Amino acid sequence: MADVKPRRYNSARRQENAEETRRRIVAAARELFMSEGYGGAKIGAIAKKAGVAQQTVYAAFGNKRGILFTILDLMSIDADIRATQELLDAARGHPRRQLRIRTDFLVRFFIENIEMIDLMRTVSGVEPDLREVWVEGEARRYRGEAALVTEWDKAGALTPGLTASEATDIWWALSGTDNYRLFVVERGWTPERYLAWLGDTLEAMLFGPVGE
Repeated sequence: MADVKPRRYNSARRQENAEETRRRIVAAARELFMSEGYGGAKIGAIAKKAGVAQQTVYAAFGNKRGILFTILDLMSIDADIRATQELLDAARGHPRRQLRIRTDFLVRFFIENIEMIDLMRTVSGVEPDLREVWVEGEARRYRGEAALVTEWDKAGALTPGLTASEATDIWWALSGTDNYRLFVVERGWTPERYLAWLGDTLEAMLFGPVGE
């Protein structure tokens, strides 16, 4: 009797399929969160829109909160956080350039995700899951800015008398989604004009005029 060899298990292909399924679920959830509201978007509806069984959604994410945090991660990935980090590393020792790189990433992040950000921001007061994701997103932004400011402070690049904590607070406050919304959405500034203003303003506040 001939030996029967076990079929080779293609783990890479299975992982690709699983990742594609997760992407479909996330895309479906995001669309339903926007159209039905977070509370109105049920797991069953998400599964149906993604073309999978409800159990698949639960197995992949656990619950809607798990999907939310995945959306937050993908928002950064889609705005090219990895390439941004590479540019920041390459610009080490050049604080003004790093500031512009980081600010460019944040504005791009807002442009691509403003509707989802607005949902998290406006409904976070009544939806604990959204509140948690909003707080985590803001904490990530603060940590990213604080890490750079700490380097600048050690290098003596900050405006004299300005502490690292104060500099981080200023950057975090001015570069948040509220200012983006006020200038771009409410007042009609182009993202490019807003980005230039934000970069110029932060440079002057954190480092002083060029040449000083």
